Amino acid sequence: MGGRQLRAAPGTRPTQDKVRQAIFSALGEAIVGVRVLDLFAGTGALGLEAYSRGAESVCWVESNARAAGLLQQTVRELCPDAGRVVQADAVSFLRRAPEGVSYELVLADPPYDRDGRLQWQEKTLPLLRAGSIVAPRGVIVFEMSADEVPIDAPGWARIWERTYGDTRVCMWQREMGTGT
Repeated sequence: MGGRQLRAAPGTRPTQDKVRQAIFSALGEAIVGVRVLDLFAGTGALGLEAYSRGAESVCWVESNARAAGLLQQTVRELCPDAGRVVQADAVSFLRRAPEGVSYELVLADPPYDRDGRLQWQEKTLPLLRAGSIVAPRGVIVFEMSADEVPIDAPGWARIWERTYGDTRVCMWQREMGTGT
C-alpha cells in the first residue's frame, strides 16, 4: 500500500515484497471486485495489497492479539471501509464460519511448518472446501516454507506454484461441483 512500512508484532513474518508482487501479478485483474479472506493475517500486507488493487472488501483473521490490534489500527488509518479485522485462530474461524458469507479469494500465510507438525495445508484446505465460505471457482493462495510439499486436496486444483528463496507459494482453485 503505497510503500508504507506496516507495523509488525514480535514473531510476525511479513510476506516479502517480491513474493507479494509475484502473487498479485499472477492474480492480475481477477482481484478486482472480489471479496477476500486473509487468514493468518499478521501485518495484513496481503489483504491490504488486494484492497489497493481493487478488491471489494477484506476480512483479516489473526490470532495474535497484539498483531490484530496493530492491524486494526492500520486498516482504520489506510482504508477504514475495506472490511474488518477478526481476532481468532484461522482454523477455528473456518470451523464456525457464518452461512451465506463467501469469498472469491482466500490468502493464507501461516507460520512455516518446517518440521511437519503444524500441517496448516491439511487443516485449512478441507475446511475451505467443506463449507460455503469459498465461492465456486474461488482461489486460495497459500504461502509456505520452500521445504514444505504442497498437498493434493480433494475439491481443489493446483493452478500455480512458485518458489522464492525459502518461500513457496501455491494457488488452488475450487473445482466446480465440490463442497456444499
